[in-house]
Amino acid sequence: MNARVEERKPLKADALIAEARAATGLADFGPDLSFMTGFRRLVDAVEAMKPPAQLRETAHHKIVGLLSTRLRYVEDEKRHPDIVTQEVGDPLIVCGLPRTGTTITYDLLCLDPASRAPREWEWYIPWPAPEIATFDSDPRIAQVQAIYENWLKHAPQLADIQRMDCTQPGECNHGMMLHFASTNFPAELGVPDFARWLQKTVPEGQYRTHKRMLQQYQWKGPKGRWTLKSPQHLMDLPGLVEAYPGAMLVWTHRDPVKTFSSLASMISGFLAAVGAPQDDKAIGRSVFDTWSAALARATAARATRPDIEARIIDLAHADIVTDPMGSVERIYKRFNLPFSDEHRTRVSQFLTDNPAASRLGKHKHSPEHFGIDADEVHARLSDYYDRYGHLLGRA
Repeated sequence: MNARVEERKPLKADALIAEARAATGLADFGPDLSFMTGFRRLVDAVEAMKPPAQLRETAHHKIVGLLSTRLRYVEDEKRHPDIVTQEVGDPLIVCGLPRTGTTITYDLLCLDPASRAPREWEWYIPWPAPEIATFDSDPRIAQVQAIYENWLKHAPQLADIQRMDCTQPGECNHGMMLHFASTNFPAELGVPDFARWLQKTVPEGQYRTHKRMLQQYQWKGPKGRWTLKSPQHLMDLPGLVEAYPGAMLVWTHRDPVKTFSSLASMISGFLAAVGAPQDDKAIGRSVFDTWSAALARATAARATRPDIEARIIDLAHADIVTDPMGSVERIYKRFNLPFSDEHRTRVSQFLTDNPAASRLGKHKHSPEHFGIDADEVHARLSDYYDRYGHLLGRA
C-alpha cells in the first residue's frame, strides 16, 4: 500500500532520475544530455494538469522506464563500442500528416524483402537489443500487445481507427519518446503544456537519439534498408536531412481539416483509455496548433532548402487509396529503387487480405465536434494550400 501511495505523490525530476539509477544500478547518462530539456518539461507538464492517480502512475512508469533505457544504452556502448560505429544507410521515410494514408503507404513499402522497419514493440521497449534468432518470439511482443488490449478494453473505438498489432512496423514518434521530444506524450497523457512547448521548439539532439536507436536495433537484429515513418518528421526536416543526408522522403497529402478531425478523434480515444482528463474542444485545438505548426515549418523548409526539396516525393491521399500499387511504383521510380517481383507479389496479397479494409468507413468524426473551424485552418495554412492544393482535390 505504501508503495502505491508513494507513486501518487507529485512527480519530481531529480527523484525520477534517482529511481532509474537505483532500478538499473547504473548512473551514467553519457555526454549528450540534450534529452534533459524535454524530460524536465514533461515532468512539469504532467504535474501542471493536477493529474488523477491513474494518469500520474502511468506517466511515472513511462518516464522511469525511458530514463532506465537511456542508462542501459550508454552501458551497452561502453561494453560494445562497435554499436555506435555502425552505418545506418539512406532510409526511406514516410512523413505526411497523421491520417493522410501514411500507414498504408508505410505498410506497403515495408513489404520489400530488402527493407528493415522497426516494429512497434521495438520502439516501445527499445532495450535490450533485439536479436535475429528471437525476433518473432521476443517476450516484449506480449508485453506491448497487453498494453494495446488494455487500451481497447477502455476505448474499443480505437479498433475502428488504427491497427492495434505491435508486431507491425512502428512509427518514429514512439522512439522520440526516448528523447522526451515526442508528440506521443500529448496523445497518450494529455500534457497541454508539453504540447505547446513542442509547437514552439525544435528539440536539440532528437535525431542523435533516433539514429542511436536504429544502431541498437540493427546491431544483433535483422538488417536491411531502413524504412521509417512519422508525421513528426515534418517538424524538423532540416534536422532529419542533416542526420540522414541520403534520406528518401515520401510526403502524403490530404485536406488538413479532415486529418485534424480524424486525429483529434483518435487522441480522444487514447486519453479515454488511460483515464486522462478529456475536453474534446481542447484536444481539437491542440491538434490544430501542433500540426499547423508542423506543416508551416515543413512548407517553409522546402521553400528555402533546395537540398530538402530534392529529397521528397508528394503523394495525394486519394491516389494512395485508389491506386496503392501504382503509388509504390511511383515511389520506387522516383528514388531509383528496384521494385522486385517478390515485393510486387507481397503488395498484391496484402491488398487482397489486408484486415485494415474492414475499418474503412467505420471511423466517424466531425471537425465541428472538436471545435476545428475550416476557415481558420485555411487561413493559417494558406501557404500550404496554395502550394499543395492540387493534391487535396482543390483548384
